Amino acid sequence: MTNLPSLIALALIVLAVQEPAHSPARLRSGRVPPIPVTAVGGGEVLVDVDVSAEGVVTRATPLRSTPPFTEFVLNAVRDWQFFPARDVVDADRSRAGEATSRVAVPSHVLVAAVFRPPSLRAPTLGEPPKDVSGSDVLPFPLAMIPPLFPPRAASNGVVLLEVHVSANGSVDAAGVINSAPPFDDASVKAVRQWHFRPAQLHGTPVATYAYVVLGFRVPVTGVRDPGSGSPSARPLDSTIQGFEDSRIRGFKDSRISDSR
Repeated sequence: MTNLPSLIALALIVLAVQEPAHSPARLRSGRVPPIPVTAVGGGEVLVDVDVSAEGVVTRATPLRSTPPFTEFVLNAVRDWQFFPARDVVDADRSRAGEATSRVAVPSHVLVAAVFRPPSLRAPTLGEPPKDVSGSDVLPFPLAMIPPLFPPRAASNGVVLLEVHVSANGSVDAAGVINSAPPFDDASVKAVRQWHFRPAQLHGTPVATYAYVVLGFRVPVTGVRDPGSGSPSARPLDSTIQGFEDSRIRGFKDSRISDSR
């Protein structure tokens, strides 16, 4: 007669052996940064987020900065909550192919934010992005393709994506966490073209997750001011209200499936 407890124990051992030695941190909850009303151009912000073994953000360090976007991004991600990274505690047994146990560990997470300028083609004002620090462990974007502005969009929007970056630096999956129709499709299409220097773990390239914020601003057009005779900036839709940051209340169906 089959011993059921023994079969269950054997199944658990097999699962433990097959389970990856390291699983990266993943976003649990948070809010997206708002679009600064004072910004006159676009911007890029890269942030190294330190995540504790409890899933709490302990520090957010800018790697690339564009005022005034940087402070808005930092203020948002400091309140994010994560499912912490997990790693094996029995390294020798793992190398031998034996069953191991894993525990939550501190880790680093990349947050990349790109804010479109309020223009379709013409150059805009504002400070250019500046690299202010570096990281040897995070995936680092080498090519950041900006999203196109959807023709039918009539308001501002901010999309948050979870991106799976492979060990060779390519994006092999992207899912929407914070949705802002009609910008979701344009965001996913753009990010799938990004390429990264892969993340490193113990000196070896590894797959991991990164989080991408894409901000869309309604393009302005030159409208001649009757009083001065000179063109002035006006939104394409004069009824547009200021964009307010939204909170993530639940992950969307398009989020990358979790194997935990």
